[in-house]
Amino acid sequence: MSAPRPMDRHGRRLRAGRGFTLFELAVTVAVIGILVTVLLSRMGYYRAEAERLAFEQTVTALRAEVRLRTFALAIAGKSGEVGGLAGKNPMNWLAQKPPNYLGEFYSPDTKKLASGNWFFDRSDGLLVYLLNQSNTFDSEGSELLKFKVSLSQGSKKTAAGAAETLELMPVQVRKEIAVR
Repeated sequence: MSAPRPMDRHGRRLRAGRGFTLFELAVTVAVIGILVTVLLSRMGYYRAEAERLAFEQTVTALRAEVRLRTFALAIAGKSGEVGGLAGKNPMNWLAQKPPNYLGEFYSPDTKKLASGNWFFDRSDGLLVYLLNQSNTFDSEGSELLKFKVSLSQGSKKTAAGAAETLELMPVQVRKEIAVR
């Protein structure tokens, strides 16, 4: 004959090796599910934010390099050659190209190229970024951000006349996207 099971102070029998009840298991699964959902949404946000920051860093480096080229030509007394740089690939001027730069193409099929990458379209003279997260930049449904090196007439007057400078200008993008 087995010994009677001990009772708690309310007269209920205590279970040996007390484990989870079905209710406790359901609550635990629900809490873990909520935590996983929150974690996945935050990971998506941080991934999109990382893409946006990498994009802005690349655009800032390109704009700095374009200005540096303009000033270098002006200092060397070759201001007339500034116009020849318009429409050129500014990625070639960087000391180190970004790891997500695919290269130069003639009118590529963008659906065959991996998203989250840069490429230079030689047929249009455009530097193009393929969005990885379509909502990252609020680009009105466009999955391409296009930039062009173009010549602009400066407002400063020099002894030789109005100063001309190169700019990396966005093409077909909203003002919020443009990094100035």
